[in-house]
Amino acid sequence: MNKELKEYLWDGEMIRWSGRSAPVPLLSQQERGKILVRWAITLVCISVILGIYSTGSGALSGKFAALVTLAATLVIAAPWLERWSVMGMKYYVTDRRAILLTRDKSVYYMKLDEVDDVKRVRIQPEADALVMGSAIFEDADRRPRFRACNPKTDFQSAEGQDRAEGLVFYGLRDAEFVETLLRQPALDQRSAVI
Repeated sequence: MNKELKEYLWDGEMIRWSGRSAPVPLLSQQERGKILVRWAITLVCISVILGIYSTGSGALSGKFAALVTLAATLVIAAPWLERWSVMGMKYYVTDRRAILLTRDKSVYYMKLDEVDDVKRVRIQPEADALVMGSAIFEDADRRPRFRACNPKTDFQSAEGQDRAEGLVFYGLRDAEFVETLLRQPALDQRSAVI
């Protein structure tokens, strides 16, 4: 088991399932059109901005050109960064929580009894995204990879920034099994009668 996760588990908490994202293409069927349109719009915008600026002022400032180019580069690089981030994620379902461990060792979780709904989103023929929490259903339908990289959290929560209001496990080949685990009532070991 991952050392970071072992330290993060609550007393008596047991792992019921663990997994990782399956290899996903940069331009998955669901996101291909959106990414290509975003890239095209970015290239058109940067061309127009730099064109207007250079003809209007007579000389193009090196700092301005660098800033606009940097902004465009970030927009164009975002899908690669998201894919890289998703491929480093680890997912866990314990008897009490759904846990996401990111590439940079950040941990996000949802208590199983707070997962109000679960939804599967097809991202490629052999893998799905599993969306937990109805608060992110609409956003996850449109941008599942982005939402997987950016769990919805309440930064002002008394429980801390690691407690999520919505999580996405992205690229699961066994999403149906995990969905079944999440839909089962949370197991509370303390209330079990022996």
